[in-house]
Amino acid sequence: MDDEILEQLRERYASGNLIVFAGAGVSAAAGMPTWKQLAEKLRDRARRRSADPAVLDEIQQYISSNQLINALSAAKLALGPQDFNWTVDKELDDTGRDVPDVAQAIAALKPKLKAVLTTNIDRFLERAFQGEWRVVDRPVGDVAMDRRFILKLHGTLRAWDTWVFSRDQYDRAIFGSPLLQDAFGALYRTHSILFVGFGLADDNIDQTLARVRALSGGQPPMHFALLPKGVPPFRRKLLEESGIRLIAYENQSGDHAEVAEILLGLEQGAPAPQPPQPPPRPATPAPGARPNAAPPSARPTVVPPGHARPTAQRPVRVFFSYASRDEELLSRLEAHMSPLKREGLIAPWHSGKIGAGEDLERAIGEQLEAADLVLLLVSASFLASEQGDAQVTRAMERRAAGQAAVVPILLRPCDWETTRFAELQAVPRDKKPVTKWADEDEALLQVVREIRAVVTKLRASLG
Repeated sequence: MDDEILEQLRERYASGNLIVFAGAGVSAAAGMPTWKQLAEKLRDRARRRSADPAVLDEIQQYISSNQLINALSAAKLALGPQDFNWTVDKELDDTGRDVPDVAQAIAALKPKLKAVLTTNIDRFLERAFQGEWRVVDRPVGDVAMDRRFILKLHGTLRAWDTWVFSRDQYDRAIFGSPLLQDAFGALYRTHSILFVGFGLADDNIDQTLARVRALSGGQPPMHFALLPKGVPPFRRKLLEESGIRLIAYENQSGDHAEVAEILLGLEQGAPAPQPPQPPPRPATPAPGARPNAAPPSARPTVVPPGHARPTAQRPVRVFFSYASRDEELLSRLEAHMSPLKREGLIAPWHSGKIGAGEDLERAIGEQLEAADLVLLLVSASFLASEQGDAQVTRAMERRAAGQAAVVPILLRPCDWETTRFAELQAVPRDKKPVTKWADEDEALLQVVREIRAVVTKLRASLG
């Protein structure tokens, strides 16, 4: 291993300007399929569905030549969107799987790490960060100015509308927008990227590296990649032209365990002083535990043998469905819910958070599909709204499918007991709308206490 390059990487981390770009290898460490294996599983499903042999041959040709975006695109065409999405969702569901050591090692870098980018749609990284960093399904123009976020370039599990698998989706969602090109240009020009979990030999990463070269204007910044030894000369030259310095490891055991060791060593060897860390719980070490308690000769282990692996829980995604007339009550409800947000229990969203120039309908649809909890802010204006009606319809469908919880919150008197959500337990529990209380803050407090109970149950099931 090149000690000089490793020291340069430590310096970039200590400066607070390092971004980790996590690829499929991070999830593969937990037994999840790589992009290639996913394409093969989709091909096999298409074969079982008696797809045209010529289509199957085309998928196989793309797989064999590592054109994995094209392979997934062809598989989606052969299976149809619904079957394709269902299969991908099932194959990449991390429920019940332990968070891999490499994901926990990335989370251990959170004291100075700028951000995490990933092409993975599973939730290993969110679980490793225990909901402390916000998750972004779509980048925005000022992303280079932000910190402490996980940007999921290909979308996230369960939220099918956010996924990026086909060629046109990839080009449009990641690099098709001038605004996003500016954002990524700023990231690549001003920050160092550490590629982790990439084979750096498929067209997915090749396109990214091509953008790195184009955005750098011939003067690429210093980037890094962790790779097992044996990178071919031409591939090495291509990476170096993209400003990427290779940190090669032996991989003697074949399980890439050295990657977690190298990542943990960044925090251990960072020259800047560290803020005091809370002591670990007696029975369960924190995912971000510092590695310098381990002897230098031993390989750092994120979870010591004999200890239970911690269960990392992300915040519950909360979607507010409301009428514009009720914005003032929404704002007051948000204020009452702020302790839940501060405790990392919820990640609230409503249409008022949509920025100028964003696609309103798309943003609302994506957030509604990703929500774990939908709060219906019920009033006559809400019941009269076509948009509210559409959101209620979809929320109830997702509830029936076991994908989200729905809670009606009675803001103003109205004929809500004839609606499709009348069967649900509404709050306040006595069915007295918030505006009919002598003290509206007392009513909102009761609402928030009920929401906290719902959130607690949901987090237990999210894992």
